Amino acid sequence: MKKALKITGRILLIILILLLLFTLVTFIIHRVKSDQETALLKEKGYYAPVSVGDYSLNVAEFGNENGSHTIVALAGLGMGDHSVTERQMTAVLEKDNTVVFIDRAGYGLSDDTDNDMTIEYIVENYRKALQNAGIKAPYILMPHSIGGAYANYWSCRYPDEIEAIAFLDGTQLSDEVFEENESGSVGIKEDIICFFAAKLGFGRYRLRECEWLLPDNYSEEEQYLADALQLRTEYSAALASEEYEHDKNLQAAWSGLAANDIPKLYICSSWGAKTKAELIGSLEWIGSLQEKNHKRTSSISVSDIPEERITQQLDAFETLRQDVIYPYAEKMGNCEVVLLAGDHAIYEQRPEECGEIIKAFIDRLDS
Repeated sequence: MKKALKITGRILLIILILLLLFTLVTFIIHRVKSDQETALLKEKGYYAPVSVGDYSLNVAEFGNENGSHTIVALAGLGMGDHSVTERQMTAVLEKDNTVVFIDRAGYGLSDDTDNDMTIEYIVENYRKALQNAGIKAPYILMPHSIGGAYANYWSCRYPDEIEAIAFLDGTQLSDEVFEENESGSVGIKEDIICFFAAKLGFGRYRLRECEWLLPDNYSEEEQYLADALQLRTEYSAALASEEYEHDKNLQAAWSGLAANDIPKLYICSSWGAKTKAELIGSLEWIGSLQEKNHKRTSSISVSDIPEERITQQLDAFETLRQDVIYPYAEKMGNCEVVLLAGDHAIYEQRPEECGEIIKAFIDRLDS
C-alpha cells in the first residue's frame, strides 16, 4: 500500500513539474512573440501610448497631419484590432484628413485597468487621451457598434467638441429597460483563471477558436498585426468590466440623448439589404467567411434558400429599419441613413465603399 502511494506521489510530482515547465516555456515564447509583435506595430506607426493618469491609452495617428478634419475612430465591443482592420476603409480618408485610433483601456496597445468601465469613465478617458496627445477638437467621431453609444453620449455632453459623427452600424439606442446585471463582481474576478492564463500566453493556443481569420482582402501582415492586438485584448480586466456595464451604459446613453444639429451619418449594414441580390450577396460573403474559419453549421447553399424565406427576411429588415433605425436617427437629429447591405463589420467586407460614403459625407460638411 505504501509503495503504491509512493509511486502515485512520484507520478503526480512528475506531472506537476512537467506542467510548470510547460507553463514556463509557454510564457517565454509568449513574451518573445509579444516583443516581436510590438516592434512591428511600432514600425508601422500603431504604437503611441498617451498617459491618462495612472496608465496609458494608445492614440495612433495616420493620414495628413495638417488635414482638413480630425476623424476619431471608436471601436466596437472587444474589437482591439480596429486600428488595423479599419485602415482599408480609412485609406481614402487619410489623404486629406488626420485619422486617429484610440484603444480603450484593456484594448490592443492600451494599458489594462480594474476601474469600472462606465460610459462616463470611457468618454472622459477618450477626451483626456486626445487632449494629452495634443489633438485638438472639434472631431468627427467614427464609431462602430457600441462605440456609437459612446459617441452619442460624448456629443450630447460636449457638443462643442464634435463636428460630426459617422456611425458604422452603430448599436441602436432605445427606451428598452434592461434588468439589473446580477452576474457578480466586475473585472477579472469574473474569470480569474482565464485572465491569468491569457497573461501567461495560453491564449495563443486557442487564438483561432476565439478570433476569426480576416476576409481574403487582408494581407498576411494585417492578419498578424490584428491577431497581436486581439491577444492583448482577450480577457483584459477592462473588457470584462465593459461587458458587465454594457446595459447600464446603453441606458445612460439613451437617457442623455437629445436631438441636436451635429451632422450625422448612419451606415446601416446588418439590416441594410433591400433586394434579393443584396441579401444573397451578403449571405454568400458571410458563408464564405464561416467556411474559411471552419464555422459553417450547415451545408445548405444560399441558392437552396426558398424564395419565401428570402422575402420574409427582406420584409423583416424593412420592419426593423422603420421601427428602429429611422426613429433612432430622428431621435438623434440631423442624421442621414445610408443602407449598405452586409456584415456588422461592414468596414471589413466593403471597405472602399464605406470609405467613399464617409468621404462624401465629409465633403458635404465642407460645402
